[in-house]
Amino acid sequence: MWFVPICQQCETKWSWWETNKVSTKLDTRMVCLHCHAHQYASKKTLKVTGGLTLLIPFIIIVPSMIFKMTLLDAIGLSLAVILSFSIVYPFILKLSSTEEHLVNWGKMK
Repeated sequence: MWFVPICQQCETKWSWWETNKVSTKLDTRMVCLHCHAHQYASKKTLKVTGGLTLLIPFIIIVPSMIFKMTLLDAIGLSLAVILSFSIVYPFILKLSSTEEHLVNWGKMK
């Protein structure tokens, strides 16, 4: 079963295309295309995507070294990994109506 993000305000399921459309901006806020409420990636989503982002260089560098790939092969592998991440991201994304941070800097004082 594939999971898609659900708006916390209007409870509308976002399609894969809608999710990609609103999540490709540099702003952390995503605006629901149905009710126009601001939505944010949940803390769990931030943890998962952060972990995947840290793995991407290893997924590219290690096979390049083991199989002695050419630069062109490594670039192709990089594009395939980035494209795969972009395809999977809408299924990983869970929404929150409030902005959540991985670290609460206010409580660290």
